[in-house]
Amino acid sequence: MSARGVLRVVVVLVAAAQEAYPGGFEMGDVGTRASGRAGAFVVRADDPSAIDHNPAGLARLRGTHILLSNRLTWDNEAYHRARTLDFSGAVHGVPPVTSFPWVSNAVTFEGLGPMLAVSSDFGLNDWGFAVGVYSPPSTSRQSFPTDGPQKYMLTSREVIILYYSAAAAWKYKDIAGIGVTLQWVDVPRFRFSLVVDGNTTARMVSPVSSRFDMESRVDGADRIGFTGIVGAWYRPFGNLELGLSARLIPVKIETKSHLALSALSLDLPAPPSITRNGVPDDRMTFSMVLPPKVRVGARYVHQRGGEEVADVEVDLGYEAWSMLDAFVLDASQTETEVLGKRITIGTLKVQRHWRDTFSVRVGSDFKAVPRWLSVRAGVMYESPAVPPEYAYVDVFPGHRLAASAGLSFTVAGLDISAAYTYLFMVPVVVTEAASKVFQLVPGSPCLPPYTDTSTCAKEYLGKPSAPANAGTYRADYHFLTLSASYSF
Repeated sequence: MSARGVLRVVVVLVAAAQEAYPGGFEMGDVGTRASGRAGAFVVRADDPSAIDHNPAGLARLRGTHILLSNRLTWDNEAYHRARTLDFSGAVHGVPPVTSFPWVSNAVTFEGLGPMLAVSSDFGLNDWGFAVGVYSPPSTSRQSFPTDGPQKYMLTSREVIILYYSAAAAWKYKDIAGIGVTLQWVDVPRFRFSLVVDGNTTARMVSPVSSRFDMESRVDGADRIGFTGIVGAWYRPFGNLELGLSARLIPVKIETKSHLALSALSLDLPAPPSITRNGVPDDRMTFSMVLPPKVRVGARYVHQRGGEEVADVEVDLGYEAWSMLDAFVLDASQTETEVLGKRITIGTLKVQRHWRDTFSVRVGSDFKAVPRWLSVRAGVMYESPAVPPEYAYVDVFPGHRLAASAGLSFTVAGLDISAAYTYLFMVPVVVTEAASKVFQLVPGSPCLPPYTDTSTCAKEYLGKPSAPANAGTYRADYHFLTLSASYSF
């Protein structure tokens, strides 16, 4: 296929992908073949999804390949806040014990998680090239009750992240190969909301609800970001292959956003205005980072009559999530006014203190009917990035276990594939004593180290406010990935 022909296809694919709503933190894997092997694909990487898994694999693809893939997601995310003492409602000095119902993410199905890619060797024996656009494998939307027990963590979230990618690879005979993918990271939509307490009274903490509760909504975008993936494979002898893939450049996201506030209990004539230096100005920035990651793998190939019949691959993964220390909402020099009181918004930090993660993936393909039908399966384990004390409903904590199965039917260059993955998170319980996520109270006169008894509530000395994340977290997910590819 000519370079001009490939370019025309890519223009169409990119235009289609602009309508997708993917994003969020990663769960599962990109592409149908990889998903059917639980992501054990860093060595095999034998379709255009290699632009993500291991660009070096592109050097082994002969001819031109067009891949369209989409993932359907069904999720069950539920949170049960722990019982708490409501000191703001104490009667004769005795606080009532408040219990809470389970709450769940109202967005239980997402129908778009696309990957669109084209690869070609352009007639060169030892080279491979690819371009494509795809979303990270995750859930992009969440919605919880505005008055729910999780409200001080999150009420809604919608994130769109797209990777526009171009890759090249070269191999030395069939012994070794290297490759690189360059990526433009586009975040056209980054929205989230949570409830903050607008109280400014000293020694006043309302752990259940406050008459000054306000929903804070952030809406922004970051259209320019860059990262890259490098990869390699090596065949030391006939039946054994080794592979490595790494994203070495962290993805730094800094959205240019707008902040809006709405009172939940107060009867105000208009939403609270946001000003900077006395002039209406709701601009702010939101900052976070997606870390580097590395996967290495080994693949054993079973052959019969010189043809590959089956394989088994084991991959080990590492992701440097400890880089994500906090979400930073920078609204420097901004203020809002509630009932005649000025509240400085300033810079807010949602503490995360995530940990590096490690994963193990095992996957296998078997040619049930040579040249016509292949079946595959795999299992995966991944350690949690979120420490229990910093648990949050945007990314549920817990060890992850997954099992996958899939198949491919091929005829006359057309490949139709499907894969199903079930991902289970081990439930996590956080006590109030262990909790390190607290209500955001921007106007509170209680300041670090939070021990001044003239401004801080005696029940929460040493803490900025009431714990917000104590409770039980439970989640599982079903992914169905479908793809069609054409090779010529």
